[in-house]
Amino acid sequence: MRLPIRNKGSRPLTILVELQCEEFEVPVGGQAIIRLADGQPHSIDINDAWVTIWDEEGDASVEVISIGDTRIDEALMLVRVWLHRLGAKAEAQLIDSAIEQLESSIGYFAARDRVFRVFHAGFVGSDALLEAGETLTACRLAGATAARLNDAARKTRPFSEIKGAPFDTDTARSAFRRAFSDGN
Repeated sequence: MRLPIRNKGSRPLTILVELQCEEFEVPVGGQAIIRLADGQPHSIDINDAWVTIWDEEGDASVEVISIGDTRIDEALMLVRVWLHRLGAKAEAQLIDSAIEQLESSIGYFAARDRVFRVFHAGFVGSDALLEAGETLTACRLAGATAARLNDAARKTRPFSEIKGAPFDTDTARSAFRRAFSDGN
């Protein structure tokens, strides 16, 4: 089970995982992804700026994501929205599936970062990130499909609200630039 916790407070939030005696600090505006084994006994107590996780199996994990790390989520959201609007719903679902498959082994942020980078490599036609494996190859192909659909949109201009192709907008370009930044 995955539980996201966002710190919308005015001070850092501390997460304590009992049995493991591990503490994690979530900065203001940040979030944490807590993973607990499905079907196992656990509890969560919230008290002011503290969240205490009791995980009887002792295998809970917490990944803290700063507000700067949301840059990848923003770029992927934009990618999925435009893929849907361009009629490439299957490609958008492939991206979501790839993230889901990778997340349990490499973590929330790393999975999204890898999927976005492979998608973008396919989008720009780069061989820099050739990845083995069916899941990431599908992400590269989704990027190539997005590039073809974007090129077609340049010619047909189907989206009057943007007066051009979706991935050519300032919004898309700046989201992609931020996704490749270090989060600062």
